Amino acid sequence: MRAPEENINFTISFEGVEYPVSCYEGEFRNLMVLINEKIYVEDFGECKGIGRCGTCLVLVDFVSLPQPDRNEASTLRKVAIKLPGLRLSCQLMITKELQNAYITIVEERVDVR
Repeated sequence: MRAPEENINFTISFEGVEYPVSCYEGEFRNLMVLINEKIYVEDFGECKGIGRCGTCLVLVDFVSLPQPDRNEASTLRKVAIKLPGLRLSCQLMITKELQNAYITIVEERVDVR
């Protein structure tokens, strides 16, 4: 069993409901998997984590994250909405950088063809 200080704690908001999350690094492959396992969101992450479909969009507040990689950056350029903190959850690993983050699942679906 891991010590509580090793847990990463953050909040996910979806449809006006806040879900407190406490997990540890490596417990989930990425944020998209955590969201799919903890909060059911229909049609979330259709490409299963490749970073190309744009169906796992989240807004991340209160933290500083690494810049998006090549696939994620390309997909985000194609998305209709442009907001600071907009990321693909499939490209975000569960790391200490998410500590105390407030993450909102973007409900508006976009076509990134």
